[in-house]
Amino acid sequence: MNPRLSVNDTVFASATRAEHDVLQRQREAFLSDTSAVALLDAMPGAAMILNRHRQVLLANKLLRETIDPADSEHVMGMRPGELLHCVRACERPGGCGTTHACSQCGAVGAVLECLSTHKRITRECRIRTAGAVDGGALDLRVHATWLAIHEHEYVVVAVEDISSEKRRAVLERTFFHDLLNTVGGVQRLAELLDNEHPDPEVELTWKHEMTRLSTLAVDQIMSQRQILAAERGELGLQVDCVDLTELLEAQVVLFRRHPVGERRRIELDCTRTGVLHTDPSLLARVVSNLLKNALKATPEGGMVSVSAELDAGELTLSVHNEGVIPQPIQLQIFQRSFSTKGGDGRGVGTYSVKLLTERYLKGDVQFVSNDRLGTLFVIVVPDLDRKEHRLAA
Repeated sequence: MNPRLSVNDTVFASATRAEHDVLQRQREAFLSDTSAVALLDAMPGAAMILNRHRQVLLANKLLRETIDPADSEHVMGMRPGELLHCVRACERPGGCGTTHACSQCGAVGAVLECLSTHKRITRECRIRTAGAVDGGALDLRVHATWLAIHEHEYVVVAVEDISSEKRRAVLERTFFHDLLNTVGGVQRLAELLDNEHPDPEVELTWKHEMTRLSTLAVDQIMSQRQILAAERGELGLQVDCVDLTELLEAQVVLFRRHPVGERRRIELDCTRTGVLHTDPSLLARVVSNLLKNALKATPEGGMVSVSAELDAGELTLSVHNEGVIPQPIQLQIFQRSFSTKGGDGRGVGTYSVKLLTERYLKGDVQFVSNDRLGTLFVIVVPDLDRKEHRLAA
């Protein structure tokens, strides 16, 4: 890292860093206080000591054991996001804390507020990493405490991994909620069929609705199983020839009958498609989540448009709605457990789209949202048969 970065190297927190000799003096001053050192190592969780430029001076034993061994010898001078391999930390020359997205980071916010107020600050933080564990998603609770030793000021940062807590919240608030609603619908129809004596046409309609709801319940369970397996790196690809028109039309028909699609229109343009070698289940899951999110953001009477084009063995799929995502939400849109509707533990749709598309289908996901265009999500998925041949060659 260059210690002489300019103010132009950041759009949020300062990019300035202390020189190595300054870092060494700050570290030695902290180490001279045996009580402070003892407290750092006695902390039950991962912890680090930062200087006023948010650079790491020391990391306790637990944190050193959990990070990449190659980094443990070069901790001094790094910033927390760089130490934890946050994908945002390398987006600008200034590193951790200097991007637009960093303005929404609980870790950066806690440290800055602590330095400003000299009070203990606790915030939650979502980080996307390049690692394979949990699909590269980390949910953390960060505690920042100001400390002065001699003429130096420090921030003691304690980090709790609350990923399991957030995952449980997703199950309780989203999966179980949706599944209970679906199964409840099946139960009500079964009770009607058992207690009522409708004419044959009504009875047939109820039976068709029971079949639809039962299929939806199975789909919800399979969706959750896929995400959990994907996060653990245990999801196997089942590559097959996929008729893209058939797959997309099936998804559109499904959501035209889905509650989230009621009184909303879906327009499909797949005139330039064909056959793609990919995992049909995962691609359908990605399309399903994109459609569901777009329909939720569309008011009654509004329209969601879907277009697909297959060119040189590569699928480009676009899903558009007229809504606009506020800027603070755009900066967190692919984070696990983040929700556009507020509250904890409800955001899995866009997170799973990115996880499945990029890590398993070997594709790419991008989006743009503004007043002129509305919101457009675009995924690009390669033909895995052709991709494997290129890699082999």
